[in-house]
Order: sequence, then C-alpha cells, then structure tokens
Amino acid sequence: MNLRMILRIQSQALLTFATTLLLPIAYALIEFRALDTTAFFVAIGGFSIVTGLIFLRFGVGRFQRAPVAESAAAILLMYPIIAVFGCLPFVLTDWLSPLDALLETVGDLTSAGLSILPSDAPYLLRLWQSALMWLGSLLFLIMLVTVLPEVSGCFGISLSLQGGHGFSAIIGQMNLMSLRVIKVYATLTAVSFIAFKLAGLGIWDSLLMAMRCISTGGGDFMPAQTNIYVDYAAVFAMLLACGNFLLYHRVIYTLLPPRLEFGLNYFTRLKQYLRRLKRTLLANAKLILANEEVKILYVTILFAMLILMFRLFSQGTFFDGNAAFRESLFYVVSFMSTTGITLDADAASAHDFDKYFIFLMAVTGGCIGSVTGGFKMIRLIVLVKITAAEVKKTLHPRMMTAIRVGDLPVPMRTVGRILGFFFLALVTMFICAAVLSLTGATFSEAVSMSIACLSNVGNLPGLCDADNFRSLAPFGKVFCMLILIVGRLEIFALLIAVAGFKIRRKKSNW
Repeated sequence: MNLRMILRIQSQALLTFATTLLLPIAYALIEFRALDTTAFFVAIGGFSIVTGLIFLRFGVGRFQRAPVAESAAAILLMYPIIAVFGCLPFVLTDWLSPLDALLETVGDLTSAGLSILPSDAPYLLRLWQSALMWLGSLLFLIMLVTVLPEVSGCFGISLSLQGGHGFSAIIGQMNLMSLRVIKVYATLTAVSFIAFKLAGLGIWDSLLMAMRCISTGGGDFMPAQTNIYVDYAAVFAMLLACGNFLLYHRVIYTLLPPRLEFGLNYFTRLKQYLRRLKRTLLANAKLILANEEVKILYVTILFAMLILMFRLFSQGTFFDGNAAFRESLFYVVSFMSTTGITLDADAASAHDFDKYFIFLMAVTGGCIGSVTGGFKMIRLIVLVKITAAEVKKTLHPRMMTAIRVGDLPVPMRTVGRILGFFFLALVTMFICAAVLSLTGATFSEAVSMSIACLSNVGNLPGLCDADNFRSLAPFGKVFCMLILIVGRLEIFALLIAVAGFKIRRKKSNW
C-alpha cells in the first residue's frame, strides 16, 4: 500500500477543510466582534493546517497516476479524519458529546443531515454545520471527477453525458478537473444565495440555506419566515443539486467569454463570442433536453407532485390549490434530492401514503453526476431497460437487443456493474438493518436508519429522526458512521480497498 499517496490526498483535504473555517470566523467578527470565538476557530484552523502540512511532508513524491487501491483507501479515510477536526466546535462548546459530535459531523460531511444538534443550538454552530455539509459535497464532487471513476467506474457515470466526458487517472488532468468542478460548485452556490436573497432572507440565512440546499445536506433547519418565495427558492436550489454537475460544467464552460485582453484583438474576439453565444445557448438547450436522465428525472418529479396533490385534495388536507401545489412540490423535490428539509414540525405525523412516497423519492435520488444520495436515476433507467430486453428475448429468442441510454449504447461491463451494485445495495441494507437491530433498535427503526444512512437522507419524517440516532448504543452510532461513509462513496470503494490491502499483503508474504 502506497502510504505517500494516501497522505498526500489527506493533506489536500485538510487544507481545504481549513478554508471553510473562514466562514465562522467572519461571522464571529462581523456579528459578535468576539475575539475569543474568533481565536477559537482560528486555533482549530491552525491545528488542521499544521496536520495537513505534516501529511504533505511525508506524502511528497511524484505520482503520474492514481493507483486504484490507494485511491479507494484514501477516500474511505478522508471523511473520518476530517470529522475529527470538524467535530471540535460541537464538543468544546459542550453542545454534543464526543461520540454524538462525531456522528453529527460525519452526517454533515456525507450530506445526510442527521440533525443531532439540538434545535436551540447557537446560530454559529448551525452555520458551521452548513459549512461542513457544503465542504463534504465539494469533496465528493472532486472525487467524482478524479478518484471514483478509477475506483469503481461509478457504475454508469459515463452514460450521464452520453459519452461526452472522459476520465483519466493522470494526476495533472485530475487537478485540472478538480479546479473546474470547484468553480462550477461555487457558481451554483452563488446563484442559490442570490435566489434566497431575492426571496427575502437576510445575508447569513441566505448563505446558510444556499449551502444546505446545493449540498443536499438539508437537516431540520428552516429559517423563520412567512414568505412563500423562500420555499420556491429552496425548490430551485434543490433542483440544481439534483442535476448533473458534469453537465453543468460542460454548459457553463461553453458560455464563458474570452479572457480580458485590452486592444483591438479582444474586442474582435468579443464580437465573435457574442455571435457564437446565440448558437451556443441553443446547442446547450438541445444538450439538456436530449439527456434522457434529466428528462425522466423532471417527468418523475412532475408525476409525483401531481399524485401527492391528488392525495391532499382527496383527503381534504388542503382546500387551497396554491398551498397544495407548493407543499407537494417542496416535499417531492426535497426528498428526491435527498436534502430532507421539511416545512412543518409535525411532518412525522403525515399520512402513510406520503411516507411511502417520501421513501421512494429518497431511495431513487437525482442524476448520477449530482451530489444527491440514493440509487440514482440513470441506474434505474438501465435496470428497466435490462428487464424489457430480457422480456423481449424470452418472447423472441433470436432477437438481437441493445440497451441504449439516449443515443449511447450501454456496454455490457457497465450493465454488469449496475446489476452488481443493485444486488450489493440490497444486501448491504439488510445486513446493516440486522446489525442495528442488535443494538436495541426496533425492526422499523433499524430498517429506516439503514435506508436513511445508505441513501444519505437522515431526516425521514415518520421513518426515522434525530431521536432514533441519539438513543442508539455507542456501537450503533459508530456503525452508523460507517454506513454513512459507505453510502456516500458506494460499497465498491470499501471492497476494493480491502481487496487491494489483502492482495498486497499476500504478495509481500510470498
């Protein structure tokens, strides 16, 4: 096992983590003017920077490619290491015990939003919670375009852009893609912030909600407001989070103007750019509309919303069409994106049909290139097409069938990976539920917590809530942390890391 490669990745993650501490530092200085609170977060940031530099010192080396086993081990270790530093504000302020703080931090970094933090916690800790969610999704996106395709192939991510994007394990190209993804992620966060600000929220509330929605961290926090436009701003941000970030990258970078260089040459290029912009906008619109995964995602959201609206009217829950539309749309998008934000405190007492729909939305998830949890839409599309192809072969044994997503044929290797992932996901869910039931949880609690952790949506009203996780035994909380990381990175990363370690050990013994 190449420890230098692992230490180098951990050092980069810790140095990135240190930059997120600028947010609580800025809030403490601007709102409180509290030097002691500022020094508190500065000390944590300094501690993480020193540790990151130590890791970088021992991880120095020239690496042309990212080895698969080392990459899998690095991404599995990254979340626990960052969680040790991220939980310090919760522990040192005595709002959470060390174990609960670790579980809360891992839940935030994996964008599950377990919401173990008490509802009366200081706003500064809520802001830090949102920063952890935002950081965790950013790290996942960076891994999505660098490490994960080499580790597991992401079980169909190459289908999401219909063959328009290639992945490489070469370090230089990975660094370039990481920088581009960071820019796209920051841009979408800024757009979400503007949407919440225009809806009527303050600066800090807008930033907090933008980070929670675009990262799909969510949780049980919703700022006090009476403006319905805030709900629609949240729906807009969560729909952005549902989409394919690789598709966003492709669209945004085709719209960028030429670099600023004064002189006739620049203005000539700018004029050519404006002429090309019209054609580019039309081409991007066709690209998005031609993406089968995106179309089916939004059609699914539309039909689910209509079904929930019909249920609300038939049961007499809402007599106002606007309120029924807003409530149905919000909950469908919230749990389809695995954000898990709720509008009402009594959401746990919802109708069983609504709970069933929430469960389906949370398990399904958004696009495969997004930061959402769940099974992902394109994998379900491939599974349905596999079933249809097998039915046709049964009726017509000599028929030659090809599975396609849009205009792109699906390789049999990808089909096998998706089938294997589906089987492993089901087996993992039942095993995790069985282990959690041994800790004293009831059958329904164990199953719901297992699904919530693997789908990275900890807030499932009526299925599980923060009290379920608080009441777990210490072993159950540690096990939930493992499930959260496995659910975020998908089970094959763990299997590859373990298999790679065993293979290297056998070679050394031989």
